[in-house]
Amino acid sequence: MEENLIVIGGRKFHGVSQELSAAQDDYIIGQLRLAGALDLVLGAQKNPEATAEILLTQIMISGRGPHVLAGCLTEVGKQWTFEEATRNAGVFASTTNNEDKQAMRTAIVGFVVGFFQYATAFAAISRKSSLPN
Repeated sequence: MEENLIVIGGRKFHGVSQELSAAQDDYIIGQLRLAGALDLVLGAQKNPEATAEILLTQIMISGRGPHVLAGCLTEVGKQWTFEEATRNAGVFASTTNNEDKQAMRTAIVGFVVGFFQYATAFAAISRKSSLPN
């Protein structure tokens, strides 16, 4: 079994890879924006670990955690799609299995920490492109 496989509800998922489709990338960025997480990155503290904790908390209290996770996971043997992510977010949000909840928390912590550097770079580029000419 591959190290980066995550099992939720008996289904196996791959985590985020370096080669995201444009749609998956947009979905993740959009969910992080809706969670208020990218705004936190723009005003990030100098301590990346503390900022990652704040981002994780913001994602969790915003209710966007299952959506962020669905953007970051692709089921083994399937291609990531917006529709599949939307369906998975609903499944993730409604799970009552403690092992699944723990797997999801662990996965989202890993993604937030890993995604932090990417989001910081993207937010800086996005902010520059949003400035009026």
